[in-house]
Amino acid sequence: MKRCIIIGPMDVDIEIKKIITPNDVVFCADGGYLQAEKLKIKPDFIIGDFDSAVKPIDTTANIIALPKEKDDTDTHYIAKYIVSQKYTDVLLFGMTGGRFDHTFSNLQTLNFFAENGVNAVMYDKNYSVMIIKNTSVSIMPKDDFYLSVFSFGNNASGVTLKNVKYEIENANLSNYFPIGVSNEFLDKPAYISVKNGSLLIMVIKKD
Repeated sequence: MKRCIIIGPMDVDIEIKKIITPNDVVFCADGGYLQAEKLKIKPDFIIGDFDSAVKPIDTTANIIALPKEKDDTDTHYIAKYIVSQKYTDVLLFGMTGGRFDHTFSNLQTLNFFAENGVNAVMYDKNYSVMIIKNTSVSIMPKDDFYLSVFSFGNNASGVTLKNVKYEIENANLSNYFPIGVSNEFLDKPAYISVKNGSLLIMVIKKD
């Protein structure tokens, strides 16, 4: 496994210092380096156009300054680099809580990772999000959390959910009927698979 961490500019309310290992490479997307400073995390790379923060000066990290007018978001630029470097796993923090269009663009970046065979999970205190394509995943049950599964495309076929309150087998999910919202964990790992298509999987804290 070759794993890295991406820290975005939004507030990080998880103790990620306990998650990061010495072998992890840490990327900060634009103002994400300010979050890293708060958490006393030393980044390896700081990449962005620095529209949400001043370009850092006193740092040993590798800094890549991007143009402000570009096709990629800062996070998506990092994602492309991560794929090119053959990373297998990515954890993303500080990616939600601001503008909704930025949050949605980060979901599309998760989809980019799935398209390229990289296991990526986006974390917040109250939820985690991943996208899988043509594969399966097991998720450990969490007390006081829902499990929601949606098609992230026109149609996802051959969808199976097992070891959850509402099970399905070899079903089709469309992106215009949110039947997969608010499922519930049982006392064993939830099994989720899709034969053809992409699934957006959310583990969401109950109100």
